[in-house]
Amino acid sequence: MPAAVYFAVFFIAPVALVAWYSFGFKPGIFGFHDNSVLSLDRYREALNGPFVATFENTLLIAGVGTVLTLIIGMPLAYFIAVKASPRSKPVLLGLVLVPFWCNFLVRTLGWQLVLSPDAIISHLLQSTGLISAPLNIMYTRAAVQIGVVYNYLPLMILPLYVAFERLDPALREASKDLGANRFRTLTQVTLPMAMPGIATGVLLVFVPLMGDYITASVLGGAKGNMVGVLVASWFEAGSNWALGSAEAMLLILAILGTVVIGGAISLIIRWAIRRRRRVELVAAGERVESSVPGEVNPGGSRFGSVIGRIGDVFLRVWPVLVYVFLFLPIAYIVAYSFNNGRLFLNWAGFGFNGYTSALQTPEITAAVATSFKAAIGTAVVATVLGSFAGLSLARHAGRWSKVFIAILALIMVTPEIMLAISELPWLVSLGVDHGISMFNNGIVRLVVSHSLFSTAVVAFIVRARMSGIDDTLESAAADLYAPPFRRFYQITLPLMMPAVVAGALMSFTLSLDDVILSSFVSVEGQTPWPVYVFSAVRSGLRPNIASMATMMLVVTLVVMGLAALVLRRATGSSAKAVQAMTGADN
Repeated sequence: MPAAVYFAVFFIAPVALVAWYSFGFKPGIFGFHDNSVLSLDRYREALNGPFVATFENTLLIAGVGTVLTLIIGMPLAYFIAVKASPRSKPVLLGLVLVPFWCNFLVRTLGWQLVLSPDAIISHLLQSTGLISAPLNIMYTRAAVQIGVVYNYLPLMILPLYVAFERLDPALREASKDLGANRFRTLTQVTLPMAMPGIATGVLLVFVPLMGDYITASVLGGAKGNMVGVLVASWFEAGSNWALGSAEAMLLILAILGTVVIGGAISLIIRWAIRRRRRVELVAAGERVESSVPGEVNPGGSRFGSVIGRIGDVFLRVWPVLVYVFLFLPIAYIVAYSFNNGRLFLNWAGFGFNGYTSALQTPEITAAVATSFKAAIGTAVVATVLGSFAGLSLARHAGRWSKVFIAILALIMVTPEIMLAISELPWLVSLGVDHGISMFNNGIVRLVVSHSLFSTAVVAFIVRARMSGIDDTLESAAADLYAPPFRRFYQITLPLMMPAVVAGALMSFTLSLDDVILSSFVSVEGQTPWPVYVFSAVRSGLRPNIASMATMMLVVTLVVMGLAALVLRRATGSSAKAVQAMTGADN
């Protein structure tokens, strides 16, 4: 009930308000919106303007980015889940997590250093003769694609890892025993059974990509125009809330339609794969000895054995390349944090001037403090509301749960720009028009807006955790006359704890990283760190940005380490602790 009321007040009502605005018009030069006359004119104006072309460009960037993250992330996830040793899995998963916990905008800025004409990569490509002139890729579509793939790759790897890790190895062995080679086992056994994880990864990457214009703005410049920029411009510079609302509603409908079409295509592909499944028994005399002593390759040809060895080499080389890709911009940020120069991109010698400047600049320290306050508040609100909602969905599901799950799913597929433009007028209305002064506070606005998505994430994580645990212990405690609170505190809460900690960490990081929502709902004097960095991109970056980002990364890693220790004691395993920190064990 608390989560349902929270969503009704801060999600359903604001989105309904934006939908209402979309039927109005802009009343003169200085007006924002007027609904005295209702019509569909704003929708016609949007469809006849630049919206369609910009949406097509956004869809292309998001579609290509999603496919590339799937292609890049699948071999790594498979290697960690299937090939890696139990001891190395926590380390390999942790290496995927570290870039994810680094600030979204700062690691995007790192690619400006990596792709710079004066960077090491440019000199290396020239020295090897692959290019004849300095690398000139910044502010192009290629730079945007590199940035979006990099930023969203961890979101694809984690659900893929869960899907592969939960596959029963006996099924793959049975496939080989029945004569299937490695390729057929992969396409007819492994991938079909991992389809839920693939679908989850595609959804987690595609939906936020459709609403993300930060990466395109930083790396693509004028060539990185995405639909989020267009929608935001009507609310900020254009002051035409009616047209902006119409374009936002069209964006939601277009994304939902794309997701439905994609889901239908995936079902058709899965049906086609199942139709092609067939068993071909291979006689014992036709089987070829494998390169591994005591093992048999039932593929029936030497060619299949060669392909298998090539695949093994690929699965060992590819993770190294992916980890280099994930850590390259972060390494540049850390290195340039010791730049004594005045400009971010120009190296002028090693020193600590950036750290001194960062700690002595009131605007930077205030922005960081604001972000941490908002992140802590978001983690508390989202963890409490989401944990109880997830527990109710797992233990007391009924007719209400279908409606509630639909609301959670709607929150997760709503583009962030849509949340931003709906929260801004709603919070202003509550604070100014209705006189609820707490909503004039910048921290409160940030917590309210950030906690919507985070609460849905926590609810799903806790629900998955508790749905997989038998309620026998809780029933036994009730039979032994333990009151409800004691049952919850001594039985249920310890069982929930890995998911609760994972949800709290996710909420904290998502809030600390948020740029779009923060730029809309923040108030003067309480500017969060991502908004400060984004404004600095336009006015000129200095090394103190990289220095503060490095210090925040260290703090984040310390928090992650402490959480891992707590979860290790709760789960009794380092691997389970790392999986719980990502929600991957759910």
